[in-house]
Amino acid sequence: MIPPFAAICLFLALWLAMALPAAAHRLDEYLQATRLAIDMGRVDVEMDLTPGISVASNVFSWIDTNGDGRISQAEGEAYARAVLRSAVLKADGAAMPMKFEEASFPSLEEMSQGVGAIHLRATAAIPAAAPGRHQISFLNMHRPQGSVYLVNVLVPQNKRLQIGEQRRDVAQHGLTLDYTVSGDAPLDWKLTLLLGLAMAGCLFLRYGISRRRTVVGRTPRSARVPPDPLF
Repeated sequence: MIPPFAAICLFLALWLAMALPAAAHRLDEYLQATRLAIDMGRVDVEMDLTPGISVASNVFSWIDTNGDGRISQAEGEAYARAVLRSAVLKADGAAMPMKFEEASFPSLEEMSQGVGAIHLRATAAIPAAAPGRHQISFLNMHRPQGSVYLVNVLVPQNKRLQIGEQRRDVAQHGLTLDYTVSGDAPLDWKLTLLLGLAMAGCLFLRYGISRRRTVVGRTPRSARVPPDPLF
């Protein structure tokens, strides 16, 4: 038999597990989550747009413009480009156009069950950043009525980039972040070791060949012709 205190703890844990997801994404909201990945000369943008159950049919109708109950490739691309036109990406204060890459869309049934998310991917070319401090900002204003927003930046894979301060507005429509570009990336220690061994091997071979040439070109002492005797 479960002790009363343990039963109460178990009940609270189950209640929190069910309550937190509902609070994080209400049924009447259109959740738009954006992830930014910064690299040298480019920014990758990934967006997940998840309608709540009560607004799923409205969102689907925005995309399915001919009303045939399915999202064609042309309709999907048109909606994805409209989303991108509602967002602004800036690099050091200058607006950078985002190029649509790909998108995927759930069915109306999946949206209506609250398990369908729209996945959108785009990329923006930015000027090659010189060493020093730089700034990236992103603002999403797509369908602001009834929408909630999230914007995050991924840890850069390029070791020359270091993410600094991040500032978000209250509604998280946008994110402004500072990042630093270091100087030329140092060589990996393994690569440095291999280069050192290769140079040492070349010097060793060169020294060995030089010594061999010297020995081969020398006349052996026993083979030297003795001088003519004096008469």
